[in-house]
Amino acid sequence: MAFFGKKKKPVPVSSASIITPGTAIKGEIRCDGNILLNGDFEGVIISQSEVVVGKSGRVTGEIQAQKLLVSGEFRGNFIGEVIDIMPYGKVYGDVRVNNIIIEPNAVFEGETKIVSGRIERSNISDVHIVQPKKLGY
Repeated sequence: MAFFGKKKKPVPVSSASIITPGTAIKGEIRCDGNILLNGDFEGVIISQSEVVVGKSGRVTGEIQAQKLLVSGEFRGNFIGEVIDIMPYGKVYGDVRVNNIIIEPNAVFEGETKIVSGRIERSNISDVHIVQPKKLGY
């Protein structure tokens, strides 16, 4: 039995971009969704959601996101709503946030600016997602 004229509404997909261990990237990442970094990254990350630096992740540069969760190592500046430095996570740099959470055994060296109200993140509205090219292997 066929149904004509009825269109399914698209279901919002909650996705994450993942940088796996053993991967090293230099450049700029802009996305709407979450990012999980377990490899090495150097550059700028701009996300509408959450950025997670996993236990094996090492990030150097600038991050603008709603939330930053660090279990590995982050060196640079962060602007966002919340930063959460997990046990044995390391952050070296300046942060401008509404809330900062530093768990026991975490390392934080830098300057913190706690701001009340909404944090202004620059250039977030111009996120453009480009479909990756298929590689012929």
